[in-house]
Formats: sequence, C-alpha cells, structure tokens
Amino acid sequence: MSEYHDEFQEDQQKLNALNLSWTLGFNYKMVNGVHNLTNDSRKEIFYATAHTGVIFDYGNNQQRLLQGHCNKISCTAYCKELDIIVTADAGPDSMLVIWDAKTGVPRRTIFEPHANGVQAVDISENGQYLVTLSKEEPDKIQSISFWDWQSQDPRLRTTVLDDKLKDYQYYVTINNNAEQKQNQQQIFEFATTGKKRVVFWSWEYGAAGFEYYSPEVQKNKVLTQTVFIPKNKNVVTGTLDGYIIVWDVSLIIEEYGQPDERRVIKIVNLMNVANKSETQQKKGNAQILLLRVQGRYLVVGASNGSIRFYDFKFRIRAWFEDVVIGQNGLNIQCIGSITNLSFANESVFQEDFETESDEEKDKDEQSQKKSKPFLCQDFIVVDDRANVILLKSSQFQEIEKEKKKGTVIMSSIVSPIISISVRPNVPVVAFSCEDNKIYEWNFYEKHNKLKEIKEKGSELQIQILMVIIQLSVQKMEQFICMIAEKKNGLKIYWFQKLTKLNQKQPIQLLVLIQNILLRLMNLMQSVFLIFDFDPNSQLKQQKEWIFAGKYRVHHGPIKSVAFGETLDEKNQVQLKVFTIGEDMKLAVYDVLDPTQDPYNRVKLRSVVTIEQECLPSACIWYPINLQREDVLLTTNSEFKLKLWTVLKDLRIICKKTCLGPTFGGHIKRLLLLNPSDMKNEYQDKYLAYSTGEKVVGIIKLPLDGNPNKTMGLIAHPEKIVDLSSTQDGKLFFTSGGDDFAINIWSVDFAALEDNFQTQETEYEIFSNLLDGGPEGQTLRDLKDFFYYSQIRSKDEHTTKARKLDGLVPLTAIADMMRSMGYFPTNQEIENMINEIKFSKYLETGEQISELEINTFLKLYVNHKPVNGVTKGQIYDALKTLATDTGVIPWDQFTELLKTKGEKLDEQEIEYYLESLLPNKNYPQQLNLNNLCDELLGFEDMDGTQEQQEQQEEVQDVGSEDEQQ
Repeated sequence: MSEYHDEFQEDQQKLNALNLSWTLGFNYKMVNGVHNLTNDSRKEIFYATAHTGVIFDYGNNQQRLLQGHCNKISCTAYCKELDIIVTADAGPDSMLVIWDAKTGVPRRTIFEPHANGVQAVDISENGQYLVTLSKEEPDKIQSISFWDWQSQDPRLRTTVLDDKLKDYQYYVTINNNAEQKQNQQQIFEFATTGKKRVVFWSWEYGAAGFEYYSPEVQKNKVLTQTVFIPKNKNVVTGTLDGYIIVWDVSLIIEEYGQPDERRVIKIVNLMNVANKSETQQKKGNAQILLLRVQGRYLVVGASNGSIRFYDFKFRIRAWFEDVVIGQNGLNIQCIGSITNLSFANESVFQEDFETESDEEKDKDEQSQKKSKPFLCQDFIVVDDRANVILLKSSQFQEIEKEKKKGTVIMSSIVSPIISISVRPNVPVVAFSCEDNKIYEWNFYEKHNKLKEIKEKGSELQIQILMVIIQLSVQKMEQFICMIAEKKNGLKIYWFQKLTKLNQKQPIQLLVLIQNILLRLMNLMQSVFLIFDFDPNSQLKQQKEWIFAGKYRVHHGPIKSVAFGETLDEKNQVQLKVFTIGEDMKLAVYDVLDPTQDPYNRVKLRSVVTIEQECLPSACIWYPINLQREDVLLTTNSEFKLKLWTVLKDLRIICKKTCLGPTFGGHIKRLLLLNPSDMKNEYQDKYLAYSTGEKVVGIIKLPLDGNPNKTMGLIAHPEKIVDLSSTQDGKLFFTSGGDDFAINIWSVDFAALEDNFQTQETEYEIFSNLLDGGPEGQTLRDLKDFFYYSQIRSKDEHTTKARKLDGLVPLTAIADMMRSMGYFPTNQEIENMINEIKFSKYLETGEQISELEINTFLKLYVNHKPVNGVTKGQIYDALKTLATDTGVIPWDQFTELLKTKGEKLDEQEIEYYLESLLPNKNYPQQLNLNNLCDELLGFEDMDGTQEQQEQQEEVQDVGSEDEQQ
C-alpha cells in the first residue's frame, strides 16, 4: 500500500508545477500541537505550520508535508498504538483528517465536523474514538461530538453545551480507564475545560444523548487543563496560580450533585512560591500550563520553564528546572515558558513503566527501599521562544551541569513576519519580524536554528520595518533594511552601519532595485522618497546613504511602486519610477544622474488617472518588450490586469486590459519569477502573484486573458505579507505573517508549460468564460448583437442584398457592450478602441479600424466587470455623496452630474432623463429605492429561485422562436 502511494505521489509531483518543498516555522502557541513520534526505528516529531502538518525527521533533517487543510490547523492529537495523527482546522469548509504517521497518507477525511471548525480534539488510547469540541465565537454556544472514525457513519453523537455554563470550553480529554459495568453497553467518559469550569461528560454507546455535570470551582481560579488519573477515579485540573484541583467521587451526599458525581476533594499547591525559599520567591509564581499522565507519573509543565514529575499522591519524584539550552554571549539561555510536552514511544521501558495499582502503592509506601527509581521515556518540550528541546530521563540523575543541558532540535520564528528577501547569489533568505529582529536562514543546508543579524555593540531600541537584500556595484551581497528608532527618527542599516536620516513618520512600503547603484525608496502614506549612495564616498567602507529627493503627488496612500529602465533622447539608460495610489492615479518619475545634483535626483514627469470605479493594487515593469516599448503592468480590485505604454511625449496609453485570476481575491503583490532571464526577450517569462489572503499563483506572459495560462493555490490560511524568489525563479518564498510561516515553493517550468497547454481554440476558451458557456444565452446574444452591428454598418434601411464580411467598425464597440448589459465609461471605451486600433501598429505600422467576432468576444470577456453592481454598492455611493444619510436632493444630484467625473452638459442630462422618465416627474430627492427601481429601472436580483427559472424559460422560448 505504501509503495503504491509513493509511486502515485511521484506521478502527482511530475504533474504539479508548484510544489511546497519546505516550510519554515510552526505554531508553537498551539497547546498539544507538537507530538513526539520517536521510537526505536525513527527520530521524528510532528507539528503544525499554518494549514500544513509537518512530520520532521530531525535525525536526517527531512520534512514530510501533510497538505489538505484550507484553514489554519487549530488542534491536533496523536495515538501511539495505531501510529496515527489527527489534525483539524477552524473556519469555513473545515476538515478533520486522520493521517498515517508512517506514510503521511490520510486514512480518513471528515468534512465540516462542525460548522465553524474544531476548537479541540482528543483521541482514545486505542485510536478508535475521537471527541471534538466546536470552534465558536466567545458569545456563541459550542457543540461536542463523539466519533468512531473508522465506521461508515463516523459521527456517533453530537450535542450542544448548556448555555447556563457561561464559560467557553478550550480543551477536551478522554478517560481511557472508564469503568465497564457487567451486562451494560460500553460507557465513554471525557472532560472539557474552560477558564472557569470543568464539565464531565459520559455517554453509553447507543444512548440518545450525553449526560454531563459541572461541579462548582473557586471563583478566583483560572483553569488550564484536565487529566484523568489511571486506575482510580481521580481527576486533576491545573490552574494559573500554580495549584492543582483534585476531583473524586465522594460518598458524602451534598446539597448539589449525585452520589456518583465528582467534586473538589482538595486543592494542592504544586508550583506556588509562597512557602518556598527566598531565591525561588524572587522568580515569581509559576503557572501550571500543561498536565500529562505518563505511566505512573503526573507531569506538570510550568510557565517558569520547569517540568516536574509527581506520583499519584502528588509527591515529587523528578524535576527538570533551569535547563540550559544555549548561550548568547554572557547570557545563558534556559527553557522558557512551556507550551507543549510529548514523550517518545520507545518500547524499551514498557516492562518497567506499568502503572501501579493503589494496593501496590500502599505496600511501597511502607518501605522506601522498594520504591522504584525515576524512569520514563525521553521527551520533547516546546517553549514560548519557539524552541523544540529534547530531554533524556537520564539527565535527572546527572550532577554535572554540562550533562544536564537540553538538545535543541529546532529553533524557529517567534514573531509575526513583516517582510522577506532572498540573497541573489547565496542560498539565504532574510526576514524581519515584529519583534524588531532580522534573521537569515540557509535554505539549502536547512539549519534547524535561525541566525539573527545584529549590529555589533548596538543596544538600540528599534522598530524594523523592512529587510531587503540586493547586489551592490562590487557584486557583493549586502543586507539593507529600513529601521525606525523610537526616539531618534529614521535610520538605514547597511553594511553593519547605521546612517541617521531626519525622518520620523511611519513607513508603509519599502522597495529596492538593482541598477548602476543601489537605490532605496520608501513610501510614507502619500509621500515618495528616494535615497542613494553618497557619490562623494570613495571607499567601500565609507559608503553611506543620503537623501536624494521626495514628492507628495498622491492624495491617498501609495499602494505599489515599480522601477523600470528605458532609453532617453541620447540613447542612454534612464531609470524611471512609477507609483500608484488609492486616489486611482499613476505617477511617473525620472531618477536623474547623481553628478548634477545629488540631493535633488527625482523629477516628476506625469500623473494620469488610470481607474474610475475600482482601486489599483499592484504594479510592475513589464518584462516582455520585443518592440522596445516602455510598458507598465498594473492590477486593480476588479481582477483586471492592464498594460500601460509610456510614450516619449510623457503620454500614457492603456495598451491592453486582461481578465486576471479571480480565485482568492484580487492581486496585491507581483513578482517577476525568473529575473535572470530579464534581458532575454525570447525566454518565457512568468509572474508570481499573491492575493490579500491565502492564494499565490503564476501567470505566463505575455498577457491575453486566457485563464489556462494562470494557476493558483492556497499557500497560507490567512493573509500573505510578502513574496521573494531566487534569481532563476526555481524557488520562490511566501510569508504569512501571523502564522509564523515561510513556505518555500519549487517551480517546475516544464510541468508549468504542460499545465498551460490546451487543445481548445481561443474562441472555445473565451466562450467558456461566459454565463452558460458556448451553448448559453449570453453567447447567443453576443452573436446577435454583433451581426446586427454589421447590418447597421452596411445601412440597415436598404432592401438590397447585403454582403457581410464579418467585420464591424471600432465605433460600434460602445453600443455592442451596452447591448450586452455592460455600460463602460468614456475612458473605458477609449481604452477598448485604442487596444484594437494599435494592436499591430509596432509590427506593421498600420492602424486597425474594424474587428471580427472573436476579437469582440475576447474584448468583452476581458473588460466586463467580474461582479455586477449590487444595491449595497449603490447605497454606499449615495452615502458618500450625501454625507452618510443615503438621501441626496435632486438639485445636488444634477449638479454632481455636471461637475464630477465624466461631466454631462444640460442637453445631455435632459436627453437621458427624458429617456428614463418620459413624464418628467422627477423626485425631490434620491434614495436607494427610487434611484434603482424608478429612475434606472433595475430588476430586483434578489428574487426567488423559481422566478429566475421562469425568466430563463421565457428567454429560451424567445430564442427558439427567433431561430424558427
């Protein structure tokens, strides 16, 4: 079975153009999120990174990636007996997956175990049963489910929690030692734990529902986790003040509860320092964060980094405290606050590690000589610094400090990522985090520890905003990043040297390019600045950044920036900079030669409005340039990709508009995937892109709107903060910010080309993008309107036979688009006409004056909005115009038509209003209803499904009559 799967997996990888090859980072905050899979034959651990499960072979430094979840993995569990891993996520389209830990193959996938996903999961010791707790908003009611995952109908029972509990439950634990009474169905018992209450649940197999109760707890106690003590009825719950609460069945009947219900028997001070030594008191109270039962021990993980082993009478048997895991200069690093704890599955201890019964304990208590020595499997702990540490049980017996050190298996990302950048000629990725630190990691050697980049002798309190790596004039890789010192303004960190700049405003975006010199630009709100090397610096060691110019052009935040190289009048290379902003404008700048005026290098060339109804989101210099045009690529919030030609007279013309990827939201970032082939005009070019959340993908150039030349997949479960790639484009990197993850993707360009190949004709490809496809009403309408436009162009009022040549003039584009229900603005009509008119001008020198139906089909698909206008959008527009009231006076409305946007004169307004309201019964004020229903005559698209089906039947009958 495993051999078959390996062959299948290899075949799949050949077909996949984009494969996740490695993931850096993991969710160290997830309780029970790391599991020790180590046994006599392997050295592996399992952890969750974003929406991917990772089986990490720390002996051979290899990863097996368990992919399938769309949302961030919220909880995990592991069964040693069956060697299976359980993962579950929270969010829409959630999943519960049971994986084979040996092969990494999913053995069962359960879709939507709960409506909003899973908060917690536990698996029985024999691996047959699961208990899940639903993920809900804090004020919503949770549900709990019991599963037999191997049965045909796996969900055995589900019930909702009692709203009277008033306490959100975070953890669930199965009792693997529940009593089995004679002649009775099997009874299952489990407990859920919130911050204020513990709920004990039981279910008799086949019963209609669960039975449960929740005993009272002291109000000042904040609970953490609950475990069942084996071979008796004791249950232990940890608290944040260092105590454990012991529950047991009491024979004393109280006013509340039943005789067989557990209640608080005692509260034991395990970690509190009130009665400890003065040295321990200075360390402060330790919180009990984790509880485990391992063999004959109750294991406690605490916030002070200690791991303690108690017997079931709560007497300490062993402890691992102040465990050293490294040294940073003179500072000794110890294990931090414990977030996870997991024991190996080594069989060598099984005979000596059986749990003692109560009778055996009583006998051993009489003679200390008979008490067994401390013995347990090796285990791993995870702390709040994202360290995974291996500890051996034999270390407890050691006396020398050197032998008591822990072994760090992995040290990873501890803070949300801000930005990433790959060094050009060295396999190193650098990234900055919100903890104001910069790290680098070699992605070929795949070290298990991150290297922090520091300035020697500097103890500045700084806020790092961006890290970028580029190639200097001397072909040496250098780190360059922008940092903001909290008190002293803005500084640039370069070549391990700080250069102070008098700038204290926040930076939103930072971009670096490679030309003759390194140029650094940052965008602060709507201000554009540029920095360069001081041309007066002669020695490499003395080079510093100086201010080179700034502009405030945009009236809103700048969304993206791009650099491009062109030739000036003297045929010299000229560096250009482009910025796009939320004000829907594109600004073009020249960066002048530093020898003229090194402190005034930026010159604004032109500003043009590029959008009217949506927001521009990203831009990049277009690498396909066979005709030596200067072309910029922009994207917008309506899923469109636009090419802009920058002419020598500084005019900017829309060269082409294409439909972009629509999966996962509009594009937010663009990256040239193979920059090493930039100057090879005939080499295939690819763009990597990312949306605001989840999706990354690849677009093959040149652009034509063909969806078969794009691909996308879910790369992160939430937002994507940055992209970077190697020079050859065979690896590119994505960071997810809050998921502490950097994913490394391998690109197979041959497989990419195979995926992009299709047997469909261009007509078939674009007709499939219409509602109803090639046989739908939309395509029939498009053909009818195109044929009618041919007739109109040949004089429709004649009775002579017409000879149609399959072409219509470009002036007919506007009417055909409006007939199809798409109402473009005058600027959009001009863009469409120019796109066709100059499509072959650089090749042949001729302008196109007519178009055929296939060209019109492509034009319509590429230009029409992906989503129609909704009443909600119209209402938002009215609120903007009417100062949030949603009602606008008629006189103010007509005045806006005359003065804003594409202005109308009195005659035009009168003509259009007479067409809409022939009786000239104009309303005194406009609101959502009379604008949509009375003035514009929009149909209510919120009708029932039956009404829509009836309307479609009428349209079909009408089309058949026309054909007859």
